[in-house]
Amino acid sequence: MENEDRIELFRNMAESDPENELAHFSLGKLYKEAGRLEEAEASLKRCLELNHDHSVARQFLGESLLALGKKTEAIELLEASILLAHERGEFMPRDAMCGLLKEYGIEPPVLTSTEDTDAIEAGAFVCKRCRKARPGLDEPPFSGELGAAVQKDICVDCWKEWIAMSIKVINEFRLNMATPEANEIYEANLREFLGL
Repeated sequence: MENEDRIELFRNMAESDPENELAHFSLGKLYKEAGRLEEAEASLKRCLELNHDHSVARQFLGESLLALGKKTEAIELLEASILLAHERGEFMPRDAMCGLLKEYGIEPPVLTSTEDTDAIEAGAFVCKRCRKARPGLDEPPFSGELGAAVQKDICVDCWKEWIAMSIKVINEFRLNMATPEANEIYEANLREFLGL
């Protein structure tokens, strides 16, 4: 599906259901990728009105604001968002936002460690998403490279969080999982949620 077709799909979803957080997020992401930064800003801000804690939406909004020359607003957002993502164990968006600040010569906020250093030193399984020593999956949740990556890097607790979120993704995007387009949207959301 071409980018403009996807934009149209998510714009229709957001207009028909203004409370659809995932539609606003996806639309903002696509606008950002297309260089339509004012529209990206509006969609991502709406997503954050619906879900204040959405770390990746905060990251994308920060990127869009910087590209629009709204440096003060972007820095304020990014500094607060780094702390929030860190507290929530969402390290990939946290690290991306820290990198953005550093690109602009700004030192990111000081973060306290949330990693289980004793477990890391002992060689225990540490989840790539939450960076905590927790039980891993006994087997891949599905076949293929992505299923193997989930088993290798993601703990049971984070996988359960994705299962709950996946129901929301399927319902809000009205995905027909028998189609390649639906599977592509599902997989993109899974990768983003789990940081794979």
